[in-house]
Amino acid sequence: MIEKFLKQELTGWHAWEVIYLLSVVTSIGVIAGYLGDSALGIASAVTGTLYTMLAGKGKVSCYIFGIFNTIAYGYIARSQKIYGDMMLNWGIYLPMMFAGFAMWFFRRDRDYCIIKERLSFRALIVFILSALAAIAVYAFLLRRMGGSQPYLDAFTTVISVMAMVLTLKRCIEQWICWTLVNLASVIMWIKVCISTGGESVATLLWWLIMLTSGVIFFVQWYISLKNDPNVGDGEC
Repeated sequence: MIEKFLKQELTGWHAWEVIYLLSVVTSIGVIAGYLGDSALGIASAVTGTLYTMLAGKGKVSCYIFGIFNTIAYGYIARSQKIYGDMMLNWGIYLPMMFAGFAMWFFRRDRDYCIIKERLSFRALIVFILSALAAIAVYAFLLRRMGGSQPYLDAFTTVISVMAMVLTLKRCIEQWICWTLVNLASVIMWIKVCISTGGESVATLLWWLIMLTSGVIFFVQWYISLKNDPNVGDGEC
């Protein structure tokens, strides 16, 4: 069974995708190691990268790497007093990783990649209004807790939760959300790196790569939905 699963996960890859994946993972490990980041930080960045790359490809195995990443990144966020990210990863992401594996496993195409969907216009409006309200409330709570960056923290946390829901539902709009989260996270971790003398460089590199990858995957999913009339004809 394991051999069959591995074969399915290796199906449907293009040469450039494999090269990109290996180059990104290797670069993070080498650069972060050279700059003296912690083993946990490097492991978190590498597994987080693998999770995103495999999710972008629509492979169920992404959740295997996602489980470790949520645990490790939550600990790193806690050490930097970024409590929103800590609670997000330990309280929400971790159980959703297991749910995502099951939900994706039974919704795959002939190449064992997930079948993609899109939000309806009505659902998109509800999504935006709900996100704005949740960000305002959560930022207030984080500020009362003494969080170091309550507004950015609230933004990334709320949009990440909603993006994760879209991810489980296989909606293309998840990549717009992830791009916003990644951009805010880059800003947040630049501040952390400056204040700690480069201690969390692996985490910053990871977010920079996630920012780039999110744009690439949005384009890929958009082309897939546009070119195949049988894909994503339902609504998330």
